[in-house]
Amino acid sequence: MKSVSEIEQLVADETKRRLEEMESPDYDFAQPFLKKDFALIGVIIGINLILIILAMTGGIK
Repeated sequence: MKSVSEIEQLVADETKRRLEEMESPDYDFAQPFLKKDFALIGVIIGINLILIILAMTGGIK
């Protein structure tokens, strides 16, 4: 088993590597959520809630 200081060093090295990668000019950032993304999530949640209610009330067997 690795000692705590070795694990801390591994975490620090990996964090440094990832930060350097993100700071590079050619790093491709993920696009932010748009209104349509939030609407789609809302519709999916609504459908799931309807299905749960139908299953609880015996509408779906």
